[in-house]
Amino acid sequence: MITTRRRRAILVAVISAALALPLAAPASASPGAARAATVPARTAPAAAPASVAPQDAKGAPLATARARSSMKLTSYEKLASTHKRTYVKVRVTNGKRQLLSLQRYSKGKWRTVTKTRAPRAVGARTVKLRVPAKAGAYKYRVVMSKSSANKRIVSKKVRVFQSDYAKHKRYIAQARAHMKRWCPSTPIFIDTPNVRAGEWAAGMAWTRWSFKSSSKASWKQTIELRSGLTGASLKHIAIHECAHIVQARPIVKSITTYEKTTARAAKVFRKGAAEPQEQQADCMAYAITRDKSQMVYTKSCSGTRLKNAKSMWKGYGTKHQNPSLTWRWRR
Repeated sequence: MITTRRRRAILVAVISAALALPLAAPASASPGAARAATVPARTAPAAAPASVAPQDAKGAPLATARARSSMKLTSYEKLASTHKRTYVKVRVTNGKRQLLSLQRYSKGKWRTVTKTRAPRAVGARTVKLRVPAKAGAYKYRVVMSKSSANKRIVSKKVRVFQSDYAKHKRYIAQARAHMKRWCPSTPIFIDTPNVRAGEWAAGMAWTRWSFKSSSKASWKQTIELRSGLTGASLKHIAIHECAHIVQARPIVKSITTYEKTTARAAKVFRKGAAEPQEQQADCMAYAITRDKSQMVYTKSCSGTRLKNAKSMWKGYGTKHQNPSLTWRWRR
């Protein structure tokens, strides 16, 4: 098998949540208001000097004795590769040089793998802790040491998977060769928990997008493949997953365009037990390989179906290929 309904359900949920956002125009001040803002105010009577918060050498305010410190894990990469750096980020408020320890759960114990110090400053600061390269899926957490401003703080636990790049470098190159025209830089992760041996899926593709403001949107796109696929099987599955990446690209033009392309696929591929976008991706792979023996979700790919599959490659195969794209979204 190539993908899961759970992935499609999650994607639809993300889309639905995103499309439910209000379409508000960005606020702007009137010319009169802009001019008024530039008029200097009258000088106020001299007041008694207020106490100034102590600052460090760079001018940042230092944490006061009474300020309470806190720490929260804010971001991390669920999928990573051993040949690229990946980090866990925490937000520290009113830091006082407490010890921050990144811990990995291994062999029944939490083991510290990275250490750093919280900044001494009032307010919130973001601190990065590098996750050492270690292939496989592991749980991580961050611990802030006890101080006069806080008790010992333990963050939530997160799971990070790192693909073994050295082991699978040649295999990734083979998969990339099959899809490089359409997915030249989409990250490929091998033997993730979703597709490793024993799981029913041999490949998955993900597009996770978010709307940052009233005008900006961004996405992260990834592909997961099981190791050990060869020949026609690897070629079909690699192109099939790349097809799922391409299916998301119409949204860069506009949300309406995305809705129209998915509605068209639902109509053209309405017959069959599998979801229309799975059938479309299978047909898109067939349009390249011309090998029906590897098709899983449908064996019917001719006429209107084949024309639709070809139109997706033609319209979006070589567009918007950045897997970490930010764009100005339109309804």
